[in-house]
Amino acid sequence: MSIEIYYFSGTGNSLYVAKELCKMIPDSKLIPIVGVLDNEEIMTKGEAVGFVFPIYFTTVPVPVRKFLEKLKIDSAKYTFSVATRLGTFSVANVCVNRILRKKGINLDSQFVLNMASNSPTGLKPGKGDEDWIKKINKEKVLQLESEVQAKLNIIKKAILGREKILPKVIFNPFSAVLERIMYIITGNTKTQINFYTDSTCTGCGICEQVCLAKKIKMHEKKPVWQKEVDCYYCYACFNFCPMQSILVKNKYTKKTGRYFHPDVTAVEISGQKQKDA
Repeated sequence: MSIEIYYFSGTGNSLYVAKELCKMIPDSKLIPIVGVLDNEEIMTKGEAVGFVFPIYFTTVPVPVRKFLEKLKIDSAKYTFSVATRLGTFSVANVCVNRILRKKGINLDSQFVLNMASNSPTGLKPGKGDEDWIKKINKEKVLQLESEVQAKLNIIKKAILGREKILPKVIFNPFSAVLERIMYIITGNTKTQINFYTDSTCTGCGICEQVCLAKKIKMHEKKPVWQKEVDCYYCYACFNFCPMQSILVKNKYTKKTGRYFHPDVTAVEISGQKQKDA
């Protein structure tokens, strides 16, 4: 059974999960969502097709949403999704199901994995979480990784056996309404994160490399976040900066550490922009 695993990842959690699944499942192929996003139509080829992505602002990241809306999934006899998150409430499953049902598709399995947070701001109003980095120390990450590995074995078994594993959800009108609200809010292209650099920036250009939205352009050895380009809110630029020079105005200005998955590199993140053959 040929398996296509489409993924989107800003700081590596979802890419790590996708890579691990690819190792565990024979005849599987990783396909970066960003690499096919410019296609007018995205055709699947796998007998099984899966989507691995992080949950942003309780819902599906905008590029993943656009990908799903373009997707033609006629090849698949089995479909699944794996969402990574901090552990908070989300309506991502509602969003994915709503988009796919318009195409006559129902996911066979849905999974959620709790992993470390890459954002010190999140949905908090006003100042960001000042203790963010303390909550994702090495011990915490290792604990989460152990739990992830255990769940990955369950996911592998489900995919290979074409098992149907769905969350036990009783219809909740509140979730449906909230999903539509978050869909509109997160799709607002005028929404921006106020990133900036301080004097420690060396002009290395890593932020431009990992920016999946191609929003960052280097100008006179300094990054510029182009206002006319949508932000994917992935925090890759913020977290991969080796000098921690990238800060968030009025939200987070500490230099006490950053987070990206320890088994994922900046090169792998930027590699998602390569067009899939």
